[in-house]
Amino acid sequence: MRAVHARPQPLARSARHALWASAGSMGFVAIVAATPNSPFPAILPRDYEPTGPFRWLGDLLFLPHLGHTPLMVLGLLAMVSTGIAFLLVLREAWHGRLSMRAVAIVAVVFHVVVLTLPLLFSRDVYSYGYYGRIVSTYNANPYITTPKDFHLNSLFRYTWPGWRGTPSVYGPLFTWISAAITTVTKSVPGLIDGFQVAAAAASLATMAVVARTVKRARPERAVFAAAMIGLNPVVVFHVVGGGHNDAFLALFLALGVMALYAGRDTWAAVALGLAMSVKASAFVPLVLLIVAIVAKAPPAKRTRTAITVGGLASATWLVFALPFLQRTNWSLGLVDVAGNDSWMAAGQIVVRVFSLAGTLLGGAPVAGTMETLARLILFGTAATIIVVLARRIWLDPAARRPQALVAAWGWGFLALLLLSPVMYSWYLMWVLPIAWALPRVPRRAVVITSAVLVASQLVTESAKLPGDLSHVNLAFGHPVTIAVALWVGREFLRSIRDHRGWDEDSPGPAFGDRFEDGTPKVGPQPRMTPGHSSAPARRSPALPAGLSSPEAATTPLA
Repeated sequence: MRAVHARPQPLARSARHALWASAGSMGFVAIVAATPNSPFPAILPRDYEPTGPFRWLGDLLFLPHLGHTPLMVLGLLAMVSTGIAFLLVLREAWHGRLSMRAVAIVAVVFHVVVLTLPLLFSRDVYSYGYYGRIVSTYNANPYITTPKDFHLNSLFRYTWPGWRGTPSVYGPLFTWISAAITTVTKSVPGLIDGFQVAAAAASLATMAVVARTVKRARPERAVFAAAMIGLNPVVVFHVVGGGHNDAFLALFLALGVMALYAGRDTWAAVALGLAMSVKASAFVPLVLLIVAIVAKAPPAKRTRTAITVGGLASATWLVFALPFLQRTNWSLGLVDVAGNDSWMAAGQIVVRVFSLAGTLLGGAPVAGTMETLARLILFGTAATIIVVLARRIWLDPAARRPQALVAAWGWGFLALLLLSPVMYSWYLMWVLPIAWALPRVPRRAVVITSAVLVASQLVTESAKLPGDLSHVNLAFGHPVTIAVALWVGREFLRSIRDHRGWDEDSPGPAFGDRFEDGTPKVGPQPRMTPGHSSAPARRSPALPAGLSSPEAATTPLA
């Protein structure tokens, strides 16, 4: 006899209100973004004007008649509303009042909506396209040639001036993806659409993979994990709207987590090798995974295991990198990335303090040396944290449980994000697929940062800033990222002091307890027809939020 599946349960009133608030705020942003002279889009080709229902709604509201300043204020209100609505949605998801079906449908709608909008918040797509054309059109190496070497290309005027003389800093796999997109479409509008569609497909695929993995590993967090990606305004507007390659890194990371829970560690290493072929930051989970795999091997086979797994991950990267390898830029842009800056990064306060001290001591030459020293301190601190994570994984078998290991990946990513002198909102995509596995403080830090950073970049082109605001430079880091870095750092030190697992909560109250008050609920199970057992599955005793039962953490996926 066949099982009779239960009909979808109606959503609670609070869940419906949260979804409507999210949809309304997303629509608010879309209307502002589709308005001519909006502060959100990057520089666009003249024949690439936004059209569609959101443009029409903006016309009905007379938004095109507003100046830059009123549109920027309106955009601020729109972005703040998305952050607040996102928090409401996450709260409903955490308490089990949202269904996976509702999250999936709304996420798909949001991703389709953003594809009707122009390029948002970044010009990186033009750099992606340029490096892709260097391969597909000019048959050259984008890691030793620059856009300036092909300055007659139609993308030159749209590429950010600071990137025109810089070789590619992106992974070799993504360079091949860029070359493929530039082969399929030649026009600038076509390139924008191509990278946005690719980012949207990767984002939705990431949500699907994460939902499937978490549904089997920790079902009470599955809807929350899906909402963190699919309904996150940073993902929708900054990652997909900007066509960023971080969506591909997140997809391969999610596949790595799925393989890890399935007990297929080797395939997890391959997936992370692919992630590192998109962006070098994926070396953080890859190193920790290799340490775990080698530690689990018998002592006599550890050297062979390290060579096998490390060689497999390296070969995965090398397959795509081999045509680009040379001595001039042997790191394929990795060294160049370490010298970048962004005002959002908490690490900027260290760089600027050291630079100021150098200026006072000996002028510009000393200031440059002090800046280099500051970067070495920041990256050295991040490396030290990763070593601490790896040491615990090596020594403690409990730290090699799937959820504890995935949580260690999240800690490592947060160390890199919060200590690096360069950070953009779309970098949050690195940690979103594994945020569900983190204990409460770092998990809440990711939620808070997502809700705040979505409203931190209101003007893409500085020429659209009103008056003297175009000369304002917030060079000391975003206040929220600085606060979050201190909060997460304190929790990390407490975890070491108390010898807690990387996925375990600290005792006592913490900021956000009221937001997550109560234990998430598992959704309704299918009803069975007579002849089948209708007894509910045995459940382990309730545990505090952030803790998982050993069975949930270690049972491989089918």
